[in-house]
Order: sequence, then C-alpha cells, then structure tokens
Amino acid sequence: MAVLSACGAAKEQPQVVTPVEPSPAPVETQQPESTPQPETPPVTEPEPLPEPEPEPEPENIQIRIVAAGDNLLHNTLSNDSRKEDGTYDFYHLYENIAEIIDGSDIAFINQEVMLTGEVSAYPNLAAPAECADALIQAGFNVANLATNHSLDKGVKGLTACLENMQQRPFDALLGAFLTEEESEALCIVEKQGVRIGFLSYTYGLNGYSLPKDKAYMIALIDEAKMKRECEAIRPLCDYLIVSMHWGNEYQLTTTSYQRKLAQELCDWGADLIIGTHPHVLEPVEWLESESGQKTLCVYALGNFVSGQHKRATMLGGILDVRLTFDPEGKLLTTDSAGVIPTVTHYKNKGGYTIYTLESYTDDLCAEHGVKNFESPLTLDYLNNLTDETLGDFAITWESLQ
Repeated sequence: MAVLSACGAAKEQPQVVTPVEPSPAPVETQQPESTPQPETPPVTEPEPLPEPEPEPEPENIQIRIVAAGDNLLHNTLSNDSRKEDGTYDFYHLYENIAEIIDGSDIAFINQEVMLTGEVSAYPNLAAPAECADALIQAGFNVANLATNHSLDKGVKGLTACLENMQQRPFDALLGAFLTEEESEALCIVEKQGVRIGFLSYTYGLNGYSLPKDKAYMIALIDEAKMKRECEAIRPLCDYLIVSMHWGNEYQLTTTSYQRKLAQELCDWGADLIIGTHPHVLEPVEWLESESGQKTLCVYALGNFVSGQHKRATMLGGILDVRLTFDPEGKLLTTDSAGVIPTVTHYKNKGGYTIYTLESYTDDLCAEHGVKNFESPLTLDYLNNLTDETLGDFAITWESLQ
C-alpha cells in the first residue's frame, strides 16, 4: 500500500465553475427634453383711450336778404335791349348793381310787367322773356308777379309769363298762379336750414278782372284772406316776407290804408313787408304788435328801372337786410337793415342802366335824358330826396363791405 506523503504534489484536478448569468445593467430612464416655454411678458396696464373730442357747438346762421322795386320794362327798354339777330339781352340794365345782389340768400324783384314774349307800350305793357334770364344772371331768385299790370295782356298773357318764368331757375314766383293747387300751396324757401315764407298781394288790376273760374290766378288784397294765409304759413316758417303792391303812384308819403294794412300784417306775424307800385321811394319804419312782434316795413322801393320821365321816378332803392338765426332757425337779431339808393339812367335815346347813387356823377346827371321832359337831374336833388324819404335808413354799398 502506497503511502501518500505530503511532500510530493499530487496531480491537480480542474475546478468546475458554474457559470453565473450576469445581472442586467440598470437601465437609466431617459427623461424627455422639456420644450422651452416662451418668456411671459411683463404685465402692463393698458393705456387709457383718448377722450373723444367734444362735438363742436352748432354755429349761428347768417342770412342776407336783398329786394329791388319795380322792374318797369317800357317798350323803350325792350327796344334798347334788342340785338341785331332779333333776340334780346337785358343784362346791361343790371350789370352795374349785380355785385350788390351777389352773395345774398334771398334776392327779390318786383316784376311789374308780364314777360309774355312780346314788346308792348304803355298802357298795356309786356316784355320779352329774355329779361328773366338777365334777372337770373344778376342774381335774383324770387320774383313777384302780383301787380296792377298782371292782366295787361289778359289771362293768355299772364299764362305765357308764368310759363316763361317757370322755365327759369327762380326759387319762388309770388302772387300769380297757373292752377288753383299752386295758389293754395304754401310758399316756403329754405336757405341754410332757415325756412323763409312768402305771401304777396296787389291792390288791383288796372280795371281788368279775372274770369270767375280763374279768380285764383292773382292774389288780390283781401284782409280776411290775408289773415288766414298769414296764420297758416307763420307756424311753418322761421321768417315771413309779405310783398304788397299798394299806395298811390308818384306819392312820396304813405296812405292811411297802407299803414293800416302794415300794422295788421305785423299783428299777423310778418317779419318783413316789401312795398311796391308808387314808382317812387317811400319811408321805411319798424312796427311792433301788442305781442312784441317786430316788423320792418318798406312802404315803397320805387322804380328799379323804367322809361318814365319824372325826376322822382329815377330814384329807387335796394333793400339790404342782414339777419342772425340760431341753429334751430330761431331769429336772434336783425344785424342791419337799410336801403341803398339807386338811379335809373338813360341818355337822350337809349342807354338804359342802373347805378348806385354813391357811384353816380355830375357828368352822368348832365347827360340824363329826363332833362328833355322836365328839370335836369342833379346830385343835390337826388341826395336831398333820399334824405327826406329814407332818413337814417339810407345806406351805401361801400358801408356794407
């Protein structure tokens, strides 16, 4: 039996190693990248809205009214206005005073003679329709047709005149009507928002009369009718103008009947009375009613132009009235009111035109054709007649500039 010693090495046996499954490496959890957030702007207080601009205060309204007297077209004036081709141009009559009419809101003319389209001599007067074109060119926009000459050429002539005038751009034709409906309609013209009413009447028709079925065609003076019409139109207008064809021819003073009617019109609400017919100037005055209504009455503006032969008929006038209304149309003040004296001028033959008295000269007086019929015209005569008739109501065009 062999004895194993410890000093000799025995042959080594291989070690058996049991393989060990490796532990899985820890998995790191990957956090998603965060989306950058936009920076929050600092909170600021909103700027206050601007205060709305205050509405401008409505302004008062300025109204200017002018009025001229009798546009008395004798046949000599029509013949003087006839051109070589047979047509007519009347503007030469008015060209020297057109600047006065220019810029007015209301420009009134008393069309004494019916514009039938024919030329006719006194006593049954008529004139060509082209005169209406000249009036429009000069600036007139309101014409009165209720005169003692309205029926000089009968109903046919009056109808022709109305048709001729209606073809032109007048704002209003007063006192004569084609239809009964026209005669009953209220005549109100609006200017700058101010409503201006009109009425018109004549004392008579030179002895002529309208057929019964045409009685509406011309407005005659009738106090009961006038009162009714004033009461009907007054509440609907802001300012009321009444045209009165009245008085005595060539008389420089008023009649008691004119004064009576004028006071009644004041009592019925008229603001302005424009008198025509006497062919000479008559006084101007303020009237007042018991209720405090104030009325400016121009009793007669004289001839605007004519072929007459009396010295006093050469002097006429243009009324100029300046008014202030509030934005609602209420009359606040009459700022000025006066009459600019004018002179009808003609030579020994023809040359008819109108001048202001302030522009009239000694040389023009010397050539005036009235000297062939009575005393020559002089500046002293014209100025004295103006002072005696108009007094403080006489004004000059230059003073209004």
